[in-house]
Amino acid sequence: MARYKRLPKAPVDPYRAAPLPVNRPAAVYYRQSSEAQIGNISTTLQTVDMIAHLMKLGWVRDNIYMIDMDAGISGTKKIEDRPGMSLLYDYIEHGRIGLVAAQDVDRFFRDVTMIQTNIFIDACKRNNVQVMTPTVVYDFNHPTMGAYYLKMFREEAQRAADFLEYHIKGRLHKSRDYLIAQGLWAGRTIALGYIVDMRRTLPSGERNPEWRKYALFAPGADLVLAYFELFREKGRNFQATWEHIEQYGPFIPDDIEKQVPDGFRIENWYRYRSKITGRIMPSKSGLHSMLTNVVYIGHWIYKSAIVCWHNHEPIVPEDLFMLAFNSLSSTDFYGDPNPSYIPYRPYNRHTIEERECDPPTYSGLVFSDQLEDYDLRRFNSVYNHANHYYGYILFDRRTEVAMTVKAGYVDEVVDQMLLERLQATTIDDVAWQKALESSEHSGHSEKRRIEQDIRSAERAKQTILDNLKAISNPSIVKNLEASYEANDREIERLTSAMEQLQSGERQHYNLLEARPVLQTVIDHWQDVPTEQRRELFEAFAHRILVRRIETFYREITVQWRDNTETRYKLTRGSKRFFWGKPDLKRLQEMIEGGVAQIDIMREFPVLEWKDIQKRYAYHFGNGKFAQYYSGETRYPAHFRWADTDEAKAEQSAQKSVSIALYPG
Repeated sequence: MARYKRLPKAPVDPYRAAPLPVNRPAAVYYRQSSEAQIGNISTTLQTVDMIAHLMKLGWVRDNIYMIDMDAGISGTKKIEDRPGMSLLYDYIEHGRIGLVAAQDVDRFFRDVTMIQTNIFIDACKRNNVQVMTPTVVYDFNHPTMGAYYLKMFREEAQRAADFLEYHIKGRLHKSRDYLIAQGLWAGRTIALGYIVDMRRTLPSGERNPEWRKYALFAPGADLVLAYFELFREKGRNFQATWEHIEQYGPFIPDDIEKQVPDGFRIENWYRYRSKITGRIMPSKSGLHSMLTNVVYIGHWIYKSAIVCWHNHEPIVPEDLFMLAFNSLSSTDFYGDPNPSYIPYRPYNRHTIEERECDPPTYSGLVFSDQLEDYDLRRFNSVYNHANHYYGYILFDRRTEVAMTVKAGYVDEVVDQMLLERLQATTIDDVAWQKALESSEHSGHSEKRRIEQDIRSAERAKQTILDNLKAISNPSIVKNLEASYEANDREIERLTSAMEQLQSGERQHYNLLEARPVLQTVIDHWQDVPTEQRRELFEAFAHRILVRRIETFYREITVQWRDNTETRYKLTRGSKRFFWGKPDLKRLQEMIEGGVAQIDIMREFPVLEWKDIQKRYAYHFGNGKFAQYYSGETRYPAHFRWADTDEAKAEQSAQKSVSIALYPG
């Protein structure tokens, strides 16, 4: 009987790590949270160093896939919302890789809910894919350590999410919000034309009162001011302004950062280069943002709201800035519809001398209350060079034509209403006194308020001057000087507002002086100049409202200062007048729907049938009509609705009803 036997094989150590899958491709996943972080030391660690580390472990370079599409994307986003993570997930599910490497677990996820993290873990476990960081290799399929690696990976991902939620968002963001609320820079983009004073202390050792505040940077400020002035020179034409800059400049110097003095910071975030010269300039969206950015008149913005007014020194004069702002921004400083918004017309303007009729009498006083986004929306006055007349045109929020009406029609109706009101007022002492009082008191309370504000600002200026005589501390003196200048600017603004109110007082005095000669004005109304008619109207009335009643009808309402209204229904009698989109859409629906000729003529009663055909052919039929229309036709091309038997029958029926209701 044998005394010896073979030694049994050593059992496999259940705690030994599985070998790395060097025979299968590996992927390196790279992610940075923001574009500002791209290119820093973390980028090198996640890309170059990680690839070198895998090659040392046995992978060949051709079997290492670099997934770097998630630069500037947050780890809180879902897998499908990140192109790089989506590609990595596909690689895992289709078995194309055996290992994925990243600088840390937080590169994969910062998911507070842990839903996306668990989806990723499940995919790696099912497909036997290991996850590597510089310190740990997570093998979720390990026979004894798999559960431990699962727990460790989840804890690291949870720790990363908690850090983002409580430290970054809870503490750092709160600190940043506090700085920004004080008008201080806290790490965001710096507007062109400004630099940030990063000196905590002055050379004398004293605390710097301008620390983290915007300071003017002459090379950039001159460029910004030049862009605003160019916009004005181009007649508010944004496209012409941008094209001029692209061809002739002024351009942003490539070395503008080198001109920044020590202790200050700048961020030249402009990267667009002119396709003509190759030099740096604002893109279209960048120029648009610049021309509407209130930072250039000294206000401080955070989360799209102004948090500090007159926070720093402005670059652009307020009148020049408002010209650009009102041309480009449909909302005001508070996000409400901008009542002064006047978009540029994208066609050439002609000189007034070339126009064959006088400007509208009531331009700027005509409004509509029928647009959803506005309580009141002002009509623009536009000259039609094709037909040689002025029109009142209403634009909606998207600057599309919402309503049109010929200015001459409106002015004629309003003139008649005003004449009737003057005739009624001059013979009624009570009505005259009521009109006089409504004109006198319309802005009286506002005038008192402005006067009080001016006196308060003047007192504040005097107090500052008294304090300056007794204080020698340079930092306090500088703050007092800034407060003095801010009060000075406030007085200028209030004075301008007072001038506008005084123009309303002038209406009152014009009305007061008008009564002795008003009968003469009434008797010679046709000879009264349009300027004086407008002044009389503004003395008696607030505004003119124009409303759409039907396709060819408008209702004109004058709102008088005594809180009464006068209305008149106006027919748009001109077939050549510009049609709005609702009119054209209705025409298209009726023609292509095969509606009978008589019903179409009833809908558009001022047009002959041939004009209806021409209008459809021009807008929708590529010059043709017959092939698109299949409805019943009974009348020749020169007929209007009034010429049809149906229209005559309706008119006869109305007369019969009138006779029956009012017998002789």
